[in-house]
Amino acid sequence: MKLAESRHMAKRICTSRETGDLHEALAALHLRKLGWRILGTQVRFKVGEIDLVAEEPLSGGRWALVFVEVRSRSLNAWVSPEESVKGAKLRKLRKAVSLYLTGYRGSACEVRIDLITFRDGVMSHLRNLHSG
Repeated sequence: MKLAESRHMAKRICTSRETGDLHEALAALHLRKLGWRILGTQVRFKVGEIDLVAEEPLSGGRWALVFVEVRSRSLNAWVSPEESVKGAKLRKLRKAVSLYLTGYRGSACEVRIDLITFRDGVMSHLRNLHSG
């Protein structure tokens, strides 16, 4: 392989799926560093997919079951990552969460949906997405 060819390959643009997978992996790594247990990634149901399922440690040895949607956008995108999780997407996510809960056998005392966003490489974690 010539040097020019290898440079071209290094500059290849990632597909949206590859970018999404990368951001999901970075979000999971971030949560693990905070002491969270990752129970599942890309959990699929007919109604939709849950990007990350995790348990967050709470005080007193208790745990919260957290469903994490991971979204990314560039600065020039029409819609922010936060605005992209509304309407039909949020309904599908809630249905997938309900299906997951039917088989959950853990001991979490709290359940919530969080959103982790990436905007031009900057990560943000928004808690309690479903309450809004």
